[in-house]
Amino acid sequence: MVRLLLLIALGNSFFLQAQDITQSVAGRIKDASTFAELPGASISVFEGSDLVTGVSADPAGQFKLTLAPGRYRIVVSFTGYVTYENELLVIAGKMRALEFLLEESPTLLAEVEISPESISEPGVTSLSIEKTLRAPANFFDPVRMLTSYPGVITANDQANSIIVKGYSPNGILWQLQGLDIINPNHTANAGTLSDKPTANGGGVSVLSAQVLDRTDFYSGNLPARYGNALAGVMNMTLRSGSTDKMEYTAQASLIGLDLAAEGPLNKKKGSSFLVNYRYSTVGLLSQLGVDFGDEAIGFQDISFHLNFQGKNSSNLSVFGFGGLSKNEFDAKPESEWEEEKDRYTIDYDGNVYGVGFVNQFKPGWLSLSLGASLSGQEQNRVSQGTTVPYPAIYSESYFSDRLLVSSFIKGVHKINKGLIEAGVVADYLDNDMDVSTITPLYIDSFYPNASGRVNGMLWQPYINWTQYIGKFTFNGGMRYVNFAYNKSEGWEPRLSISGNLDNNSFTLSYSATSQWQQVQTYITYSNSQLGFTKSNQFAFEWRKKFNTNINVVSSVYYHQLNNVPILSGSANYSLINQWEDFPRGNLVSEGRGKNYGLEAYVEKRFYGNLYFIISGSAYQSLYQNGEASYRDSRFNGNFTSSFLAGKEWKNNNKTFGVHARVLYSGGFRQAPVDEFASSLLGTTIYDLSQGYRIQLPDYFRPDLRVSWRKDKPGYTRTLSIDIQNLANYQNAAFIYYDTFLQDTVTKYQLGIIPVIAYRVDF
Repeated sequence: MVRLLLLIALGNSFFLQAQDITQSVAGRIKDASTFAELPGASISVFEGSDLVTGVSADPAGQFKLTLAPGRYRIVVSFTGYVTYENELLVIAGKMRALEFLLEESPTLLAEVEISPESISEPGVTSLSIEKTLRAPANFFDPVRMLTSYPGVITANDQANSIIVKGYSPNGILWQLQGLDIINPNHTANAGTLSDKPTANGGGVSVLSAQVLDRTDFYSGNLPARYGNALAGVMNMTLRSGSTDKMEYTAQASLIGLDLAAEGPLNKKKGSSFLVNYRYSTVGLLSQLGVDFGDEAIGFQDISFHLNFQGKNSSNLSVFGFGGLSKNEFDAKPESEWEEEKDRYTIDYDGNVYGVGFVNQFKPGWLSLSLGASLSGQEQNRVSQGTTVPYPAIYSESYFSDRLLVSSFIKGVHKINKGLIEAGVVADYLDNDMDVSTITPLYIDSFYPNASGRVNGMLWQPYINWTQYIGKFTFNGGMRYVNFAYNKSEGWEPRLSISGNLDNNSFTLSYSATSQWQQVQTYITYSNSQLGFTKSNQFAFEWRKKFNTNINVVSSVYYHQLNNVPILSGSANYSLINQWEDFPRGNLVSEGRGKNYGLEAYVEKRFYGNLYFIISGSAYQSLYQNGEASYRDSRFNGNFTSSFLAGKEWKNNNKTFGVHARVLYSGGFRQAPVDEFASSLLGTTIYDLSQGYRIQLPDYFRPDLRVSWRKDKPGYTRTLSIDIQNLANYQNAAFIYYDTFLQDTVTKYQLGIIPVIAYRVDF
């Protein structure tokens, strides 16, 4: 009997190993402008240069393939449309549910292959989540992946706040499913000089990579449908859940747990759901010796996406997210004080939430889209110091309760060889803020005592016209903005011309855009009537496709800023340099600025077993106050560079990968510390009369990722080790005056951080 059972077990084992491992890949193909299905579209899948399989979309624009686990090149084409081409990773434990949006081609019968990620608009970087997950030290956050592209720099290793083309991180607009949302990040105070929250960025995104499909980042030539942003727009798109069967993902790492479930709601109609929960703490990393400033940091969040497919190109997306974050620091006994922070007890609590829907449908000749969302964020930080015999901040409190209701409606109609798009974006902002700082003389250059409320509608109607003539595309649009809070208004024209010549394409563009001020600016004395800060942006972009694998993208740009709030009579004060700090009172919108530079990157796509991205930029970020000459802004690092590469080795159903990234960029700038005033007042005082003349040392950070993946029938296991700052290089964050040490001190960013993760998809 024992021998018989052994033979049966061996036979089953042989059968399991011998059977082929396959996975379904399903999708739908639509027109990018009207969302109409494209029946008969051709889908081809290649492995290297060899065609693996090919199908045509059915009358509903849908298709389904069965593939063995591996990396492929997928090509989608349809007569009269630009051919889509991208990477495709298939694993045993997860069905791929894809949606392809094809753009009409300027040449009616030509099929022109374009750069990947489905977005062909100039000035756009579109990141698939698979690309985000494989790059080292991204902590499963697509925003951190953007630093591999030119002109994008991390503001601090502790956060995903980014500086784009020399703009403040405040210049970014966040969107989800095309709707404006509140800053969707945990621990918004991470990495700031004053440890106070920011309006943009944080320790990590509330939206896990498990629920995202792609992130489209617009950093130039904003289409007319986007506004209220200077540096760019971060539009995150949620993926649809599995439409075949229930599937799950479980991941455990040194930064917490990540659990996801997805499946069909109605198999016949192709509707699905997707939900994800995360619980995270950096306690394990702290025990391994990673220095987070002795703070207890933790967060948890949940997000979901419901996708309903209907008739006549209709689609309904319902989504929601919520997150809690907290960090705590307990004051140390006086005998253990080594720096100013040691004498404070600091508590930070934050929560962020959002819910919304987007509905697309086509009632006849007009394609309509409409959506609405409600998102909010509450932040509370209290810092209490112990009694000491020298001047210092006694206590600080920061409270902000922010609510944003966003909605839009737009219609698209095709006419001859072109289309017209018109719509309106309506946002309602309601933000209460109360900040108090108590020092011996009640003076703090970052956060004075301030309290107030900003509320009102932001109306943004727009119209855009696109015309195809031969191999060229002409685009013209106009956007109007009006903020009811103080009746600020403005007009924003958008113009561009693009051409496709063989394997080359180019775009020449002009965009006028504007952005409202930060809430702390409006509530500071006599600043409530400040208008929009405006930017006139000129750019020329060139793209070259050398072969199936390699693309080169380069651009030159010039941005002229005006209506920048400044302090009259001070040659060195401008809100171009604002991040988390509070402004002065009595500001006037008379300042100027200019950002200009050259950017380029070369990308080899991951079609075989090797990929790389080499990028770099040279730029200037300057500001001017009154008749004074232009000066370096706080964010003028002068250059950025990045090298990202990875290689995989596959043996049967096992895949081993090594991925490396090196970031090297110029250091940011700051004003010198006024040591005498800082010592007298008990808080850091900067001498802004000298401008931001101190440049911090260049930033250098090597990252490494080693991964092992094994596909089995019905599930896939992945083990990875990410190491941020492999060389443990000390990158300066800022210089401040330490009231305990009675001296200026350089604060450094994070050192080496190892993150081990084990993931199962089944």
